Amino acid sequence: MKKLTLLLLVTLTAITCMNAQNDKQSKLATPDYRYNWNFTDIYPNWDSWSNDLEIVKKEIPKYLEFKGRLGESPEKMLEYLEFSDKSSIKINNLYAYVSLQKDVDGKNPIYSSKEQELQTVLMQIGMNSNWISPELASIPSEKVYKWMETNPKLAVYEHDMESFYRLQAHILPETTQNIITQYSNALEASSKIFNSLSIADIEFPKVLLSTGEELIASPAITSKVYSSNSNQDDRKKMGDASKTPYLKAKNTYANIYLGMLQERWASAKIKGYKSCLDAVLESNNIPKDVYLNLLQVAEENSQPLQKYYELRKKALKLDKYYMTDNYIELVDFSKSYKWEDAVGIVKEALTPMGPDYNKLLATSFQGGWIDVYEKPGKRSGAYNLTIYGVHPYILMNWNETRDNVFTLAHELGHAMHGLLANSNQPVTYTRAATMVAEVASTFNEKMLLDYMLNKSNDPNEKVTLLVQAIDNIVGTFYRQAQFADFEYKAHEMIEKDQPLNAETFAQIYNDADLKYNGTMIERSEDGKYSWPRISHFFNYSFYVYNYAVSFSASSSLYEQITKASDKKSAQIALDRYLTLLKSGGNDYPVTLLQKAGVDLTTKEPFLAVIHQMEKLVNQLEKELKAAGKI
Repeated sequence: MKKLTLLLLVTLTAITCMNAQNDKQSKLATPDYRYNWNFTDIYPNWDSWSNDLEIVKKEIPKYLEFKGRLGESPEKMLEYLEFSDKSSIKINNLYAYVSLQKDVDGKNPIYSSKEQELQTVLMQIGMNSNWISPELASIPSEKVYKWMETNPKLAVYEHDMESFYRLQAHILPETTQNIITQYSNALEASSKIFNSLSIADIEFPKVLLSTGEELIASPAITSKVYSSNSNQDDRKKMGDASKTPYLKAKNTYANIYLGMLQERWASAKIKGYKSCLDAVLESNNIPKDVYLNLLQVAEENSQPLQKYYELRKKALKLDKYYMTDNYIELVDFSKSYKWEDAVGIVKEALTPMGPDYNKLLATSFQGGWIDVYEKPGKRSGAYNLTIYGVHPYILMNWNETRDNVFTLAHELGHAMHGLLANSNQPVTYTRAATMVAEVASTFNEKMLLDYMLNKSNDPNEKVTLLVQAIDNIVGTFYRQAQFADFEYKAHEMIEKDQPLNAETFAQIYNDADLKYNGTMIERSEDGKYSWPRISHFFNYSFYVYNYAVSFSASSSLYEQITKASDKKSAQIALDRYLTLLKSGGNDYPVTLLQKAGVDLTTKEPFLAVIHQMEKLVNQLEKELKAAGKI
């Protein structure tokens, strides 16, 4: 019962994810809400924000008023739960108002100051609410379930309660938890050291290109060279140089990761889990078969991926092929998309989603929901944040590229998911697990791709669209499965008390690379030491598999709808999918997806991705021939 037992958990999780976000509100006296966020939809001004913060502060002692009383009666339990929900809504609004403005005006110190003010309050709430889990665990589950049978309002929280009691065996006594809390800063030291080493202290070498230009081999600059420099040697030089900081610090990175693995395994054992993976999966009741089926299917069906690399090698007329050749365009095709044109394309592409979905979609473009263009101090990238009782806020940095059009469709998928969940679920179930959330976004990308392919008559444009779609599968399915394979092997070795060091980590990474990407690709001996570039290994244990699983689920759902034998079957499949979006987090992710028509405990959803990859690669081969490239 994640939200109930620690009100702070949802909020702090949101804060952790969103502290990466930074930037600036338009400095115009009256922002043009066609292209800028409208923050007054959350609070009319800072005075209103401060008033809500004062209300939250005054309510902090109320947490302790419930201590020792949750088991008194169903009325008292319900009173706490409803109090917790109302507090969560206020806290999330308070944080969003600060964070969103910071994301479009990061240089303004007021936002950091307000953020710190709020975090102080949140820590006080945490101190006053750390008794909740142990106390709830002391109340017999049978008693609570009986209460819910006669109290419909309390029965709303049935899934929360079931989830909590299912994990009861892994809840530590309050005294033990307090001891661990005292050590929390020390246990986080490895993560802090990694972030310092890989971000603050990292230095990338300079590379002299064939043009005489000297560039620093940082991730951003290297990525640009990969995609725009037609000289293979230049691309390879930049790639090799970008890996040298990891090679030089290979033993340091290995020891940091080893310390993290040891801490994760110790924590899992203390809480009664059989493995580190079990400790992560059981929180959302995800069977281990989901993880293992993903790895098996991806590994055993890497042929379409390797065929894609062969096609790229032929199209680029290369004698040797390196990973650094993966990002250069295969054909000369350039097309820019004005914002208004892209909006029209995405709306048309999503028309098959039905009238209700498209009515919400149209509302999102009426103003104040999307911050469109780059501006000084605005954070990079894109994201969606849906605020309960308000609306989604989508951040874009529009640069008129095809990739941006797909990003818009992706983020709108998240936004529509949030709106549908918010309007159909109580607040406690509005947030979907990552595994389900990414289904909504990648589903929209598939719809957009099919729409754009069907509209295009230019072989070169079709090649670029197909490459984008294939690269999406490579990056979201195959590569994440490869990373998940590395994580699984590394944790398995620590659990078996096998020695781990820089060489063993490099070997595990190299073995996974060969399994998935094949032997055709040329590799440098030092490349295997670059595994620490994947920050998820250090910061988010067993997380990357979610991307591959979500992509697989959306592929399966998309096939069921678009490849249905008749219109009635297609509508039934679409209705199931829309029900999934409306369900939010009111059940476990695997169960929700089963109801929608995807059984992740089987191999079928993962095989659906393989079939899609095969189809796209074969279509690419055909279009490359039509374009005279092979």
